[in-house]
Amino acid sequence: MTRDARTIRAPFLAALALIGTLLVWHLVGLVLFTSGFLLQRVELTRTSSCTTPPSATWSIPTPPRGAVEGQAEALRAWDAALTDAQECTLPPRFRRAVVWIVDALRYDFLAQATPGTSPAPDAYMHNILQTPFQVTQHQPRSSFLAHFVAHPPTTTLQRLKGLTTGSLPTFIEAGANFGGAGRVQEDTWIAQVRGHPAAKNLSFVGDDTWQMVFADLFDEVVPYSSFNVEDLDTVDAGVQAHFQERLQRDDWTLLIAHSLGVDHVGHRFGPSHARMPPKLSQMDDMVQMVLNTLQDDTLFVLLGDHGMDATGDHGGDSELEIGSALWMHANKPFEATASRWSRPAKMNDLTLDPDVQTLLSIGTPTPSFQPFSTLPLAPFEHGHRSLPQIDLVPTMSLLMGVPIPFNNLGAIIPEIFTSQASPLGASDSRLLRALRINARQVKTYLDEYVQHATDLQPFAHEWANAWATALQAEAAFATHPSADTAQAAAGAYLLFIRLALDRAQSVWATFEYARIALGLAVLFTAWIVTWQWWRASTVEATVALARRATRGCVRGSAVGVPLGLVARYVVGVSWLEGVAACTALATIVATCFTRSAVQVPCTTPRVSTIVACLVLGVHAMLFASNSFTMWEDRITLALVAAILLVRAIQGLGAPLPRWQQRMPLLALGALILLRVAGMSRVCREEQAPYCQPSFYARSTSTMFADNPAYALSGPATNSKYAIGMAYLVAFGTADALRRLLMPSQAHLGSSATLLQWFIRPAMLGAAGYWLADWVQGWEQWDDATRDSFFTLKVWVARLVFLVLGGGMVYWVLSPLSLSVLREPSANGGQPRVMILGFGNTFGSAFLGALTIVYAWLFLVSQPMGQLALTACLVSLVLLAELGDHERDAQVLLNAKVKEASSQTEAQPQAEAPSNESAAKPTRQAPTLLEVACIMLLGFVAFFATGHQATLSAIQWRVAFVGMRSVTYPWSPLFVTLNAFGPLAFLPVLGVALLTLWNMAPHRVTADAPHPIPMRLIKEVLHGLLGALAYMSTLSLSTAVWALFFRRHLMLFKIWVPRFMTAALGLFCADLSALLAIGCVWILARHVHKVFGTTFT
Repeated sequence: MTRDARTIRAPFLAALALIGTLLVWHLVGLVLFTSGFLLQRVELTRTSSCTTPPSATWSIPTPPRGAVEGQAEALRAWDAALTDAQECTLPPRFRRAVVWIVDALRYDFLAQATPGTSPAPDAYMHNILQTPFQVTQHQPRSSFLAHFVAHPPTTTLQRLKGLTTGSLPTFIEAGANFGGAGRVQEDTWIAQVRGHPAAKNLSFVGDDTWQMVFADLFDEVVPYSSFNVEDLDTVDAGVQAHFQERLQRDDWTLLIAHSLGVDHVGHRFGPSHARMPPKLSQMDDMVQMVLNTLQDDTLFVLLGDHGMDATGDHGGDSELEIGSALWMHANKPFEATASRWSRPAKMNDLTLDPDVQTLLSIGTPTPSFQPFSTLPLAPFEHGHRSLPQIDLVPTMSLLMGVPIPFNNLGAIIPEIFTSQASPLGASDSRLLRALRINARQVKTYLDEYVQHATDLQPFAHEWANAWATALQAEAAFATHPSADTAQAAAGAYLLFIRLALDRAQSVWATFEYARIALGLAVLFTAWIVTWQWWRASTVEATVALARRATRGCVRGSAVGVPLGLVARYVVGVSWLEGVAACTALATIVATCFTRSAVQVPCTTPRVSTIVACLVLGVHAMLFASNSFTMWEDRITLALVAAILLVRAIQGLGAPLPRWQQRMPLLALGALILLRVAGMSRVCREEQAPYCQPSFYARSTSTMFADNPAYALSGPATNSKYAIGMAYLVAFGTADALRRLLMPSQAHLGSSATLLQWFIRPAMLGAAGYWLADWVQGWEQWDDATRDSFFTLKVWVARLVFLVLGGGMVYWVLSPLSLSVLREPSANGGQPRVMILGFGNTFGSAFLGALTIVYAWLFLVSQPMGQLALTACLVSLVLLAELGDHERDAQVLLNAKVKEASSQTEAQPQAEAPSNESAAKPTRQAPTLLEVACIMLLGFVAFFATGHQATLSAIQWRVAFVGMRSVTYPWSPLFVTLNAFGPLAFLPVLGVALLTLWNMAPHRVTADAPHPIPMRLIKEVLHGLLGALAYMSTLSLSTAVWALFFRRHLMLFKIWVPRFMTAALGLFCADLSALLAIGCVWILARHVHKVFGTTFT
């Protein structure tokens, strides 16, 4: 390797090392903070057990004297007596059970939607799956239909845990839903059925998440992939076939099915779409098929694990996302003893049973009746019968005659255990016995939990009082049995269970403050070092800065590793976490105090720097308010608009007349493009009614579009107008970019080839993919035609992969967009040779790399996002041109101020156009205000491409671009690019473009055989450090304010998703900076080969 090659390599390796070090520090800080802040709640692996078989009757012990009066000593003795005589379950009401989970089965899909009301029923989803409601109307004592409320986050894994363990989910587990983790270690009612001596075969068919979570519980498992949202029918067909085969046999105890078609239609098209009615009709036919083969000893349970919002997404806690449905049915009444129906017909509804009404009228923290916005008319006076999903757990356990799972916090469903023959007050009341068993199980769990964790201890006194009240009421019933005393005892038990649920839900995650503190310390000190390096990079050579950082890391590691081993015993973290945290902290601190050979001058900050810090401070402080955080999309657009207006006004005072015209036009052009991009948006639930979404097509075919619940979005289908515009944009973007390269004459070289023969075909193919995707969804197609369009769009995407792959190879081999012009000499001598594009050698070449990244993002963005992304890209190039003019103007102004002492030698220009002056040593690096403007552009692009800092805004459908099913690692990569490409990759690469724009190399000439080495990587590193400082400031701010509001009601709805967005955005920004340096290194090697330029 030659000496020049080693000289070129050194500064780039140093820059990569610096950014890589920041990446490691950021990862350590974020992982530590996340593991402490979003820790899973304490999971107890203890299981419930029964030492005595259930009995048909049970006699209550005699309470000690003073228990009725509530004397403490007597209540303790009474509690001990009840514990000794306590039942652990009831005799089984059913010998077998069929549990069918229809993924995303929303409550209004089952309940009746009355025509002629406002809002009007939607013909696409209402009154189609009618069998459950109709059967309930005709057989009210053997059917139960309810609004089934899911605890957020409403992702499938969390809901399966809640539906089987009766415990509450935690937010961090949402990531496990898509990563292959999350096996249930806690006690479940399925495991209890499995352990019952009379249990036969346990079978499952459907969503393969069950296989991951309950791998050892089933004798027969027929799994189907759960992430292929393009496939609407395969899983449902498998469930139907399994039902038909299994229900004819008698060698099974439990049959669980989990179909996905409704959920996939929602994700693919939204609920209000022509593809939904056939799917709901299919579900209705399958319900009728099950009912036709259902035997008298079998319980049928139909339920949804969660709902879906107006775009078919879920994950959050909006009314439509948590509002699933539950329907329980048996051929005979739920009560074990057949009773005479002596009451009026309207009283046959289980919810109107007097005993049930008494319990539901108790003022518990969990409402028993709720409204549902898409169903204005409720079947009961106070609304729709509503209950938490975890209530299914104790209900199923006691119906099947097994103990309630140890960690359960749900309450039995009173309607299922009420009896006309043995109402409350009877000695063998099944309802009171069930509540007594249920409450005792919850009490046992709480007593065990507080021994392993401290988060519930503040409520121990409140629970003790509620339990004492229940014991006192039970003693009164044992002393004077009557309907009143029995109702009081049952109500006290139910209140205790609901109180436990409410208090546990308020602290559903345990905070590990040691990890949180270590994580914040690493993030904060890394943030300080980032700003230090940003300042030092203007005066200190990149290699010297990297050497100084290396010395600090070596010294810090020598101290941090031993401290980390000690931290394991001091603060209770693992040795790996302790070593990582202490090493990171020590290296950062050591780096801070490692002295530089070059002193950074302490000067008064420039006005632009002060303004940029103010803008960054305003952005970071948004997260101190939930309202400002919710409206971040509009605030960031306003911030970038204000900056561009100020820059436009400043341009009017430029020293040259042509700059006075161009600079305001460039700023206003960028502003207009960003405002146009900002017209594309999706809305958060909290922004109603002041937000009008435009990202997806809006349905106006029914009055249902006016429903308040749908005010924030339309169906999840793309607009045909956006698809058509995307085609025009795909064709014209290459010409627009070439036009922007014309002033520097860089539009004739390799840039023209790359744009015309790689970028344009790839963009046209990307637009064609979404066109085929839209056409595939037309309801008039048969299955064969749809499959043809599906195959077409998959292969179109794969052709785009091939084209972009070729474009990447072409750029790496020939990135410089230069062309040679020979002009004949007037006197017949040697012709004059001009290198066109020389003055923008680096900028035009790097723009080629940026357009390749943009084309990838264009492919994985939906049509409206493609339009917004293109507007942001063109705006980015305009800002690069504007920044170059501003820096040239500043250099000229400085020259006029110091005219007497600032005479500089002009670079030879005999063989290059006049714009080679950009290579003068007086060139300035981009200001922090320019960098802040580019980073704000990234936020505008993020929101304009259909994103918000919410789980439900994740566009999972892009995981299947070019794929027939989930394919690792491409599917997660495409989802990541879709979300964080506009937020991190585009702006960070844009900052590098800003630095390189109109930068020309220093050439070897006869007059300058050894040109001055270029400070290329130094300026690029300076800009990238400014971008990372911006992103790390936001990450640190979101972490601090999430911690500050850790007990706020909206923590997991607002601050936690925003922190997760900031954390992932920072990580992607670090990767983008490494990518930018790698691309610049490739350019530098080609420039050195052509012009002999050296770099430092």
